[in-house]
Amino acid sequence: MKEKMILRKLNLLITLLAISIGANAQTNYYISPSGSNSNNGLLATPWQTIQYGIGQANNGDTLNLFTGTYNEKVNVTKSLTIRNQTGNTPILSGTGVTTQDAMIAITNQTNVTIDGLEIANNIQNAAQGILVDGICQNITIKNCKLHDIHFSSNPSAPVNAGTNAQGIIVYGTNASTAISNLKINNNTLYNCRLGYSEGIAVNGNVDGFEVIGNLVHDITNIGIDLIGHEGTCSNPANDQARNGLIKNNLIYNCISAYATSGGLYVDGGKNIIIENNTSYHNGYGVEVGCENVGKTTDNITVRNNIFYDNQVCAIALGGFDYPAGSGKVINSEVRNNTCYKNDFLNGGTGELYLSYSEKSVVENNIFYLSNQNSLVYANLTQLSLQFNYNVFFSDNTPTNMTADWNGNSYLSYSSFTSGTGTNANSQVANPQFVNGNITAPNFHIASTSPAKEAGNPAFVAALNEADMDGENRISGIVDCGADEYYATVGIHQPISSDKPSAYSLGQNYPNPFNPMTTITFALPSKSFVSLKVFDALGRDVATLVSEELPAGTYSQQWNAPGFPSGVYFYRLQASSTIETKKLILLR
Repeated sequence: MKEKMILRKLNLLITLLAISIGANAQTNYYISPSGSNSNNGLLATPWQTIQYGIGQANNGDTLNLFTGTYNEKVNVTKSLTIRNQTGNTPILSGTGVTTQDAMIAITNQTNVTIDGLEIANNIQNAAQGILVDGICQNITIKNCKLHDIHFSSNPSAPVNAGTNAQGIIVYGTNASTAISNLKINNNTLYNCRLGYSEGIAVNGNVDGFEVIGNLVHDITNIGIDLIGHEGTCSNPANDQARNGLIKNNLIYNCISAYATSGGLYVDGGKNIIIENNTSYHNGYGVEVGCENVGKTTDNITVRNNIFYDNQVCAIALGGFDYPAGSGKVINSEVRNNTCYKNDFLNGGTGELYLSYSEKSVVENNIFYLSNQNSLVYANLTQLSLQFNYNVFFSDNTPTNMTADWNGNSYLSYSSFTSGTGTNANSQVANPQFVNGNITAPNFHIASTSPAKEAGNPAFVAALNEADMDGENRISGIVDCGADEYYATVGIHQPISSDKPSAYSLGQNYPNPFNPMTTITFALPSKSFVSLKVFDALGRDVATLVSEELPAGTYSQQWNAPGFPSGVYFYRLQASSTIETKKLILLR
């Protein structure tokens, strides 16, 4: 009798284990425009439509899409991965489909990944590429290409507050539970007419997110926007995008005919780091503001970025019409950025526009002025502003640079510093960029640059903080601008790519490139060489060389037809030397 009871319990345990394994099993299914929804969705017999596949799959499954055009809009109702089948290029096209605003809608879901899809041709007012809404956790959008998301089919259609389209939009709408662990990485967004909306936006109750390695260009409004205080979430205490990282994005040609469109914009966000981005030929390079009266934008760090050739200025900081017409910016930092020849409209704003902020810091930057010689426009009192340890220069009599500061006009650098009581430890000096050509600039500084060790001696680098090449920032007397000429000896980057070295890592050409570039390096003696390529997230994506080589000069090609657009780094290790440089793949 006892043996039978033991046997029954053992059979029950086996049954429960089988059920558990079945419940947790993850299945790959396949979809092709030439398939059939009467099939079983397996590799040789794929389904035809994505929405049907979502309905048939279980939580945790993966839908693999073959090459072709899927003329549908999709509502993701389960925890799934929807991706391109390896080596395939599926296109979601919204042509003629008006069933919903978004090409892909993710509402109140967890553990969803959208990977490697092309999303296009959603042309209607309120059009969206990808929507994340409600209570969502662990959402990843990566390696996607989005284009032709337009609020109207008419390129000349008038724009007003009611005409909008969005590339990737995240709305944290729940009053108590935030969207969390959101990742928007290595996507490309271009050729979108957005009205008064944005290319990539994170809005409302979102706590914990990253926007890394994206390429955003040629759209008609803001590139990347982090938003709070708009009533997206009904609980004002939670209505802020917060605890975010915006890193290694390339944003350009985000120009609006009806508004000033920042490449990067924070409006009401909190605890956000904006680092290692390049923003050029936009309205602003970056704007940290707060549009809503009585509200604050708090603890925003803008560091190690490059801003050049922007329409109004490199950096805008503060509430634009405080206190009656806007909120304010508090406790924010603008450090170690390179700003080069902005305000191409010659409006007098110059490199830096300060409205109203409190307890903020502007230090260790390079401000290289355009020919109009305008440094800064500050139209409100800057309460407890630390504005110091910067390098200023202009091709046009730099000591005669002009500034407007709280109603006072200054016609020389010396009168500006004495009249404002700022920049006592700053200097007017040529930072000696490798190439100052605005069409193909190289913002590495030369070995004799006065920007070297010109920063605040009290500077302490953040954990894993890196310069424009991904090399370690040093604590102590840091270099001004986005390039750290000498990096600290450490695990990842012992020697800077700028520092003269017997092991010479040359420039890659072309850069940007598509699909092939050539990387050169020189060895003074026989060495074991490792030359690898990493993506913006630090993942090893290609090994180009891993062998012992004799002394000599070498050229190595990287052919990247299957890689998405974005920012990459190539790293040479030979003997005790490691050198790293950035390259950009444009599709």
